[in-house]
Amino acid sequence: MRYIFLFILTGFLTVDSTAQVQGNNLSLVLGFGGTSYRGDLSQSFQSWGGTFHAGILFNKKKRTNGYIHFMLGGVRGNNPSYTYNDTATTTPNNYFKTSLFSVGYELRIHILKRASYSLYLSPGVALLRYNPKDEYNNPYSDQFATRARGEEYNNIALMFPIKIGGAYYLQNGCGIGVDAGFLNPMTDYIDNISDWGNRKKKDNLMQINLLLYISINRNTKE
Repeated sequence: MRYIFLFILTGFLTVDSTAQVQGNNLSLVLGFGGTSYRGDLSQSFQSWGGTFHAGILFNKKKRTNGYIHFMLGGVRGNNPSYTYNDTATTTPNNYFKTSLFSVGYELRIHILKRASYSLYLSPGVALLRYNPKDEYNNPYSDQFATRARGEEYNNIALMFPIKIGGAYYLQNGCGIGVDAGFLNPMTDYIDNISDWGNRKKKDNLMQINLLLYISINRNTKE
């Protein structure tokens, strides 16, 4: 429901559809940034990992634009004193690292859009591939003693990122920007721990990125 609310709220904020817009219809987006994890092994976002980004932005003259997005990177978490508060004997892992790869589609919903700059909200949907491993680089998916009996998971999950960002454009249509937000993966196994977890919510990822926009197809019409 919160995603539907954000769509409706942004629609009210962007009713002025006559504002001047950028002249480039298509942009290649390249960038890098940091991704942080919160879950059973970390109650706050920390232990940042690097990520690389690439995508195609369909930047036509309208408020809402499509953005095909690829991400490659990784995160890790470590809590040497982690225990599951239960009377049963448990052996959850207290460390993990995982690569992250995602492909998805986002909507650039502009709160403000002018010839040289823009401010936008960007909800989306993506497929995320992850593979939590131990310190010896062995996948946890085959280490059944680290999870409750009969607990298995798929290393591909849906993800519903929501970000806010801005960009500054030069006259040639190229530009630089930043965005930040939450990736909201629909899995509790980023850190391999679920039933033996002390945190009821799903694992989450926070991200901050620096982006470069390279104009591919520029429209010179005003």
